[in-house]
Amino acid sequence: MGSNVHVGHRDRMRERFLLAGPDGFADHELLEMLLYGVIPRGNTNEIAHRLLDEFGSFSNLIESDPYEIQKTAGVGEKSAIFLSMLHELFRRYEKEKLEQKPALTSIPRAAEYCTALLAYCVTERFYVICLDSRRKVIHTAKIAEGTVGQVYVQPRAVLEKALRYYATGVVLCHNHPRGSVKPSNADVHLTTQLKLMLEPLDIEVVDHIIVGEGEYYSFFKDGMLKDKT
Repeated sequence: MGSNVHVGHRDRMRERFLLAGPDGFADHELLEMLLYGVIPRGNTNEIAHRLLDEFGSFSNLIESDPYEIQKTAGVGEKSAIFLSMLHELFRRYEKEKLEQKPALTSIPRAAEYCTALLAYCVTERFYVICLDSRRKVIHTAKIAEGTVGQVYVQPRAVLEKALRYYATGVVLCHNHPRGSVKPSNADVHLTTQLKLMLEPLDIEVVDHIIVGEGEYYSFFKDGMLKDKT
């Protein structure tokens, strides 16, 4: 009976994570869930508390030698290795972010990034590129995909991505697989609408770039993002 109760607890924890996200979780609860994968049975909540009490913080824990971690009651070799590997995983993650997420500090660099993103697309696609305060790429998300000649974009989807990744600026981009890169009336309307939605939230629409065959159009370069007076 105790085993069934414990399985139910794990299921409830996973459901809570999926519904509410990680923000409401204490350190010991996140650690408890991490240990589910290496401790298939047992009370990982108690083990998580013991680990944090022993090492003082999550950062101290994952920076520790696996032999030291293994001294904690309930922690075997497999769990100790898993926890110590997290530090190296996080280090490589940060290194990869710096290497693969460029700073879009000029129109040509932004256009190059957008062109690579939309290369070989035969239908229209719309992306939002979320930037930090230094214009470094935080996250790139495809918002919509349509036909050869058009794509429907929900402005709310762009807003949600910008807020989710704490962007201070965004570059919008989409492609015209066939025909001119000149923006349509719909392109201009959408850009204006997004600018009006985002800027009161201190999120700047840095540019909107349209990519075509061997050319691009920049709203910023053409003065299309200037406030109308």
